[in-house]
Amino acid sequence: MTIYANYAATTPALSPAVTGELREYLGGVHLNAGRNFEGLEAGAITLRARRAVGKLFGVTDPLRVIFTSGATQSLNMAINGLVRPGDHVLATGVEHNATARPLDLLRKNGVIELDWLPCAPDGSLDPGAVRKAIRKNTRLLVMTHASNVFGTILPVRECFRIAHEYGVLTILDMAQTGGVLPFTMGDSGDAGICDVIAFAGHKGLRGLAGSGGFVIGEAACGAMRQWISGGTGSVSHSLDMPDFLPDRFEPGTQNIIGILSLAASAEEILGVGVETIRERERASTARFLSGLRELKNIRVCGTLDPDRCVSVVSVVVEGYDAGEVSQLLFEGHGIITRSGLHCSPLAHKTAGTFPGGTVRFSFGSGTTEAEIDRILAALEKL
Repeated sequence: MTIYANYAATTPALSPAVTGELREYLGGVHLNAGRNFEGLEAGAITLRARRAVGKLFGVTDPLRVIFTSGATQSLNMAINGLVRPGDHVLATGVEHNATARPLDLLRKNGVIELDWLPCAPDGSLDPGAVRKAIRKNTRLLVMTHASNVFGTILPVRECFRIAHEYGVLTILDMAQTGGVLPFTMGDSGDAGICDVIAFAGHKGLRGLAGSGGFVIGEAACGAMRQWISGGTGSVSHSLDMPDFLPDRFEPGTQNIIGILSLAASAEEILGVGVETIRERERASTARFLSGLRELKNIRVCGTLDPDRCVSVVSVVVEGYDAGEVSQLLFEGHGIITRSGLHCSPLAHKTAGTFPGGTVRFSFGSGTTEAEIDRILAALEKL
């Protein structure tokens, strides 16, 4: 029996409730939202999805939920839309390339000045580093919520509070944490603690690949320029993009079936409760980390504390290439993992695992104790 341990890349199967809705939709008429009468159905789907996703991220106005192809497009839109020539931008030393590449491209093109906040080898970050790094021209702080390599949860609330003290806008990459780790834009009574949240639909939110988006706060909405423009089905007499949400940031034909998958899955997650999902995944991670402590010649890259990480654990097996370990686990035991640099060379440089990379195990709320034990037994044989 195959064991899937690559949830950090994508959730392998949609729930029956979600697939049932998708089947019903595909059997009917599927048209553009806002382009014709029949498209009112598509408009109802997107509004339903905005409400569910907005509730998940603590946004009362559903029109602040913008749909894109995923976290990568969302981060590119937010970063390029918020920076101005001469701005200084801060990001962490464990960012995914979805953040690191657009920022470094802006730096190479002479648009921005860029500093990477140094993280500890386990992926943790001292919030004091933010205060020390802020300059007079610092405009933006971009952070991942949890590393897709270590799983380590970053102190985003503390870092964002410091940034806001200096008028610095904040972007949070929740690709790894959306739907599995509680966080809202106004968490703990702090209005607007985060200015933009980017999310992926196909990971913890359990939707289709190619779905995702971002949630935008009031300050960022007033400052963010359109980075992509085109037809919206509204204000069609003008060559300017509409100035109202969500049309302002949603040109072109939307991925309605992907958005429907998000509507259904987000509602399902709200019904179960993110806290419940978090506890299930924490338990799996705790069991796995405990078992790893008993094994020789295996180094965990990241924290050994399951309360400080999401269900992502990267390891180095001494004497083995990371790709070789993944291949042996799959061919000999039917265990699906991911090896290499995981689109995050910054994180591997931080951990000292560049360029060889690691073997990454990541679990979902449906991962069983028996599956964890089988993975540990396979590693012990190695």
